[in-house]
Amino acid sequence: MSALGYLSQRSLLSGFVIFFLIMGPFSITAMNKINVLILFVFSSCTLFLSFLIGKKIRFWRISSIPSSLYISSFIISLFAILLTRDSLTGEFVSSVIFGRLFTFLTVVFIVILVNMWLSQVALSELQRALKIAFGVALFFVLLGHWQFIGNLVGIPFFIETRDWMHGVPSAIRSVVPRRLTSIAEEPNFLSPLLIEYIILASLVIAGKKTKLIAYGLGIFVIIFSFSGGVYINALLLVTCFGFLSLYRSLVSGRLKGQDLVFLFLVLLGLSILLSIGDILLDFLYYKFQGEAAGQSARSQFLSSLAMLISQSKAMELTFGHGMATMSVLTDFGLAKEEFLFRITNNFYLDMIWEGGFLGLTCVLLFFGYLLFIGFRHYLDNKYFEAGLLLTIHMMITCLYRSEYLSSHFLWVVTLIFICYKLGSMADSNNRVQRSNLDTPISNLKVHS
Repeated sequence: MSALGYLSQRSLLSGFVIFFLIMGPFSITAMNKINVLILFVFSSCTLFLSFLIGKKIRFWRISSIPSSLYISSFIISLFAILLTRDSLTGEFVSSVIFGRLFTFLTVVFIVILVNMWLSQVALSELQRALKIAFGVALFFVLLGHWQFIGNLVGIPFFIETRDWMHGVPSAIRSVVPRRLTSIAEEPNFLSPLLIEYIILASLVIAGKKTKLIAYGLGIFVIIFSFSGGVYINALLLVTCFGFLSLYRSLVSGRLKGQDLVFLFLVLLGLSILLSIGDILLDFLYYKFQGEAAGQSARSQFLSSLAMLISQSKAMELTFGHGMATMSVLTDFGLAKEEFLFRITNNFYLDMIWEGGFLGLTCVLLFFGYLLFIGFRHYLDNKYFEAGLLLTIHMMITCLYRSEYLSSHFLWVVTLIFICYKLGSMADSNNRVQRSNLDTPISNLKVHS
């Protein structure tokens, strides 16, 4: 491969990744279908031209292993269609599977291109990629502020979203008329992006005052989204970050101020739990008892799905019922009056149905590999730590979101890969610098 061909392929891949980092989060908006179509056209054309120019495929090992596991889980669910084809009706073939296959093909193209890009990308391009991703997340956050101001003064937001205040006390509804969704379809869709915005801000903003302002902008939208998912997500992630920071301080032998604050909050939380433990346990007991009895539509659907899974054959439990079959559960015996939703809002449960426990194993190995890299190296630099936090965040998100074949999901995975690549390059540079410092002066050569 000529040097010109190498540079052309590299610039082509860089251009696509920049475009993808801009477009990726828009799958959480009403533009989802258009977004998939645009990404399919751009990814297929870029892949064809890359093969034509480069004539060689190279992947970065650390990203190619989890990428293969991620794709494998869906290949298993595709194979499962062959096992359950007798149960499927014409509706599945005509209106469900072709759309999902189109999305899956787009995902495969994007994964290949991102892996090719990572194998030849420069340090400056990686840093620029993080800044672009942060800029897109900031765009969503600022639109959330615009929406808030409009709600207060009575100016309608320029698009309609599911921003009504259900499940919020009337006292709050009288002051704040609507939830913040930005341009996402609903607060639950926006929730993960707000956490990603905070993590990206910690990476790309240098000044402390500017960083605090950026955090404040994000936290404001988090609070007024009134999304239980983002509250729990943020709490769990802050807890994980607190323990990671505390461990780093113990290893270095020096506690930081943030560690003391974290320890104080942990002790305060434990004291509150001990003082109201009985009340909390009673609340949780009656809450779960009510949900198990089918008090809400979501719990009714989940209990019906659990019953359907328990009645599945051994092959179906192993390989699943097939990709996109969550949309045609009535074909497998679920009563129409119980078919209330087409997803469970839980990636892991959806995968058990569509890809079986074998598909779920691939997903868990995918996350496990990313966790292994993060835990192994997070003490080395901030990039590994950010990649680890994004991985933990994504695992939490999958408990209340099931957007596993969306461009936003791939966007977060790409950010994790970028953080790990930056971390490994920064670590390599540090090792080279330390090696040069340890080299005797007599062994150093001067180049003219």
